[in-house]
Amino acid sequence: MRLLIQFTDDELADFRWANYDEVAGRAEIDWRSAVESELAAVASQNPYPAIIVIPQQCVYLAQVVLPEKAGRQVLSSIEYQVEDQLAQDIESQHFALGDTTENPVSIAVVARTIMDRCMALAQGHGLRLIQVIPELFLCPWPGRGVAMAAGHDGCLLRYGNYRGLKCHPQALPAMLDLIGQDIEMDQIRHYAGELEPTPELEAYQLERQALDTVKPGFVDAPLIDLQQRGYQLASKWHDLARAWKWMALLLATLLVIGGYNKAVALQALERELSDIKLQQYELLEPYLPAGTASDANLKKLLIERMKQLQAGRQEQGFLSLMLEFTRARAAYPGIELSRIGFQGRRLSFDINSKQLNDIEALLESVKKLGVNARLENLNIKPELSSGRLVLVGGGDA
Repeated sequence: MRLLIQFTDDELADFRWANYDEVAGRAEIDWRSAVESELAAVASQNPYPAIIVIPQQCVYLAQVVLPEKAGRQVLSSIEYQVEDQLAQDIESQHFALGDTTENPVSIAVVARTIMDRCMALAQGHGLRLIQVIPELFLCPWPGRGVAMAAGHDGCLLRYGNYRGLKCHPQALPAMLDLIGQDIEMDQIRHYAGELEPTPELEAYQLERQALDTVKPGFVDAPLIDLQQRGYQLASKWHDLARAWKWMALLLATLLVIGGYNKAVALQALERELSDIKLQQYELLEPYLPAGTASDANLKKLLIERMKQLQAGRQEQGFLSLMLEFTRARAAYPGIELSRIGFQGRRLSFDINSKQLNDIEALLESVKKLGVNARLENLNIKPELSSGRLVLVGGGDA
């Protein structure tokens, strides 16, 4: 038996939960909604190993192509490969890897503040945390094509072991068009409950399959567990740490007795570290300013280079604009979306809300993400305000 806890937003406050039997259970999960103050009671009354589900809009999924025979030092610096896509300092982000035997390597990025909050909640409420996963892996995965299932307040679209996204139901046609440019959609399988309606998509034919006939995507299927590196609270890691504790004590005693051996070992480690630094320099040299020495602060120089490249990129692609709008709109559930348009370099959203302040706040939120955005055709009425939010970017669609 497992305790599933899925938070609804990046504050990790309100949530929905369920008890799930991984052996006999199916993808149709009996979720129950709860508020932040009920977490302690839910945890104490359901003392099962816990799986925390992070909202998909808080997780960025990407793929990185590595050179052949990439070593550990390349994997340890893989975050530099996606820093220009994030436009954020990598120190504030947590990176978790998928199957490192594959190339490209899949990577999930989430803010450290979210992971810190997640770990604090697990420790504070005594949760036996075994996994922290993105919401996408609730969607069953048949192994090919596109799988679609309902998430919390949105649709989950999964089109690979570690690839997928979450979108509003009204944006489904546009998002499926984008996915179709990336993969061959020989089938779109819609996993749904008995009473759940099937979306009407004129350009696509859905193959409906009942949720009670399959298991969810986090059971017996590839996934990325966000519990990596500094965020490993699962009991198996505690057991491993305890097993090595006595070995470390024994090793420390032997090192004290054998001072000469210690000196030799330290010298060997220093040589290995020097070799790793040289390999990193050779790997990064093409991206560094001319004349940069191998003992320079490579991390600082590379960050500056990434910022320069980011500043020089004046156009954004259609998919990037769509993702930025989706992230910004998540904070304003009162805003309704009636139409999406894309022509030339303009991506437009016809929106309306009972609160004019929400529309103006959404515009400011999008601008803060570095997007060239403006409001057109603003119509202000006491009962309902409407307008067109226009995002200007590149033409990659």
